[in-house]
Amino acid sequence: MKKRKVYKVNVKLIFETTMDHSQTSMQKAQEDVDRVLTNYLKGKKLNILNLFEEPPRIIYKVEIKKNDR
Repeated sequence: MKKRKVYKVNVKLIFETTMDHSQTSMQKAQEDVDRVLTNYLKGKKLNILNLFEEPPRIIYKVEIKKNDR
């Protein structure tokens, strides 16, 4: 019987989308959006997809690392 190996799999998700936001400067607009996203993501059961009108483009990378047990 083959012994099963345990692997640690890291998944990195990047959500890429555009958001319209009016503000007096680009820096303030970026800070506003960053604050909203940071506060929203603090909730553990929230769905980030609810933030976007259009589905974001999802980029992902999977890294597999062997876990020596």
